[in-house]
Amino acid sequence: MSSVLDSSTTVANTSLDTPPPRSRKRPRFRPLYAVIVVTMMAAALWMALGSGGGSSLGGLVGLNATNPIEVYTVSARSFPVLVRAKGELKAKKTTEIKCLVEGRTTILWLIPEGTQVKKGDLLVRLASDKIEERLRQEEAKEASAIAALEAAEKDLEILIDKNKSDIQKADVKLALAKLDREKYIKGEAEKALMEATLDVDRAEQLLERAKLDFKATDELFKKHWRTKSQWLQAQFDMHEAERGVEKAKLSKHILITYTQPRDLKQKDSDVQQAEEELARVKKSAKAKESQKQADVEAKRANLINTQTNLKKLRDQLELCEIHAPTPGLVVYDTGSRWDRRQIGEGTEVYEQQTIVQLPDPSVMIVTTRIHEAKTSQLSLGQRTRITVDGLPDRTFTGKVSKIAPLADSRNAWLNPDLKEYDTEITLDHTDANLKPGMTARVLIVVTDLKEVLAVPLQAVISKAGHHFVFVPNSSEPKAVEVTLGSSSTEYVEIVKGVTPGMGVLLSLPDNASRFLPDLPAPPGEASFFKTAAKAARPNSGKRSMRRKPPSKNAKTSKAARSHRGGHSGRTRKANR
Repeated sequence: MSSVLDSSTTVANTSLDTPPPRSRKRPRFRPLYAVIVVTMMAAALWMALGSGGGSSLGGLVGLNATNPIEVYTVSARSFPVLVRAKGELKAKKTTEIKCLVEGRTTILWLIPEGTQVKKGDLLVRLASDKIEERLRQEEAKEASAIAALEAAEKDLEILIDKNKSDIQKADVKLALAKLDREKYIKGEAEKALMEATLDVDRAEQLLERAKLDFKATDELFKKHWRTKSQWLQAQFDMHEAERGVEKAKLSKHILITYTQPRDLKQKDSDVQQAEEELARVKKSAKAKESQKQADVEAKRANLINTQTNLKKLRDQLELCEIHAPTPGLVVYDTGSRWDRRQIGEGTEVYEQQTIVQLPDPSVMIVTTRIHEAKTSQLSLGQRTRITVDGLPDRTFTGKVSKIAPLADSRNAWLNPDLKEYDTEITLDHTDANLKPGMTARVLIVVTDLKEVLAVPLQAVISKAGHHFVFVPNSSEPKAVEVTLGSSSTEYVEIVKGVTPGMGVLLSLPDNASRFLPDLPAPPGEASFFKTAAKAARPNSGKRSMRRKPPSKNAKTSKAARSHRGGHSGRTRKANR
C-alpha cells in the first residue's frame, strides 16, 4: 500500500526532492505552482475567518505574516480505498469470424455492421473465381488418374495370369526331369546291366561250345576223318568265341564304369536345371508383379492426391461463403490501435484474418490496464462500480474477474518505464443499451477503512523511502516520521507517528526540505518515483507525437537561470 502513496505524495511534493527542469517549459502547472496557489487560497481564507476556524503559522523560518500555512488537525475518519481505472466495454464471449481461404482473396459482399444476426445467416461472401478454375483443372486430372489406374490394374491382372502359366510350365518340366531320373535309375540302368551280363554269359557258352567242337574236330582230323579245312574252321570258331567273351565283358565294364554314371549325372543335371528354371520363373514373376503393383500404387496415390486436392478446393469453395455460427451483433474487426485496417466490400483479406466479430451481449466485461504500483491492491472478486460515458445516468456493479500475471509490454516503445497489467471486470447485470467498445470508468473498492487516523495526501512528504509530516513549532516546523497504511485519492492512513488532535501542516515553504534528516537514497528510488509520478499524472504513459516549436523567448538571461537554479541547488544539497 505504501508504494501507491509514495507515487502520489512524491508527485505532490516533487519540489522538495527533485530539481525542476531548466531548459524546457512545460504547458502544465508544476507542483510548486499548485502549492503557491493553495497557500494563497489558505491565506485568503485565514484573513476572512481570522483564527476561529483553524490555526496557522506565520513565524516559521522562511515565511512571512502575509503568507500563513494551514494546519490540519489529525482525527479518526472513515473512507473507502479506491482504485480508479478507465477501460472499454467488451462481451465476455466473442465469436471471431476468420477468413479460412488459403492465400489472399477479396470480399465481394459483407453484411452491414451493427446487424443482429441469427445462427446460419450469411455474413461474408469471398471471391471464388480462382478456386473454381483450379477446381476444373483438378477434375480433369482426376479423370486421367482414374483411367491410368484402371489400365495399370488390368496390366497387373494379365501379368499375374502369365506368371502363373510360366510357373506351371517350369513346374511340369521339373517333374518330368525327376521322373526321367527315377526311370533311368530304377529301369533303364538295371535293364542295360542285365543285357550286358546276358551277353557275357552267351559269349562264354559259345566259347565253351566252340572249344568242344574244335577238340572233336582235332581228334577226327588226326584220324583223317576231317579235312584240314574243317579243322581250320573249327579252330577259327573257337578263337572267335574267345574274342566274343572278351567283347561282352568289355561292354559290361564300359556300361558300369562310364555309360551309367554319365547318364545318371545327365539326369541329375536335368533335374537341377529344371529346379533352377522354376526358381527363376518364380523370381521373375514376383519382380514383374512388384513392379506392376508399384505402378498401380503410384497411379492410386496420384488419384488419391488429386481427389484430396479436389475435396480441399470444394471445401475452400464452401468457405467463400461464411455463415454465422452463433447469433450476435455484427462488429467489423478493424485491427488494433496501432494496426488499423479497413474492412469492406473490395477489401483484400488473408488466411486466418479476423473479418467480423459476433459478441454475445448477455455477459459484458470491462477491460482496463492497471499501473504496477496499484496491482498489489487488487484481488479477484473485489467489488466495483462502473459508469459508462454513453449512459451517464446509470451506474453498474461488477467484480474483478481477471488480473494478468505479467505486465503488458505492447506500449513499451512509447514509454519503457510504464508497466501496466491487463485487468477484467465482469458486470453483474447487463443492459440492452450497453454496446461493445463503449468507454467505461471503473472504481475498484479495495477496502473500507473505518475510524482510522488519516491526513490529507498533501500533508505527507517522502524522502529516501521514508515518510514525514510537519508539525508546527514555536520557531520552525518539525519533521515527524510516520508509517503509512492504505490511501484513497484524498486521504492516507497513518499507522504510526501521529496522535488524535495533533496538528500537521498541509503545505510547506520552499525551504522546508532543510528540516528533513539526511537519509541515503536507496538504489533505484529515483527511477521508481519517476515511474510512479508518471502513473499519477492524468496522461501518464502517453507522449506527444508532434514536437512543439521552440518559444521565441526560449533564451533566458544568465541571471534568470541562476535565480531558478538556486532553490534546486539547495534541494539537492539537502538531499545529500
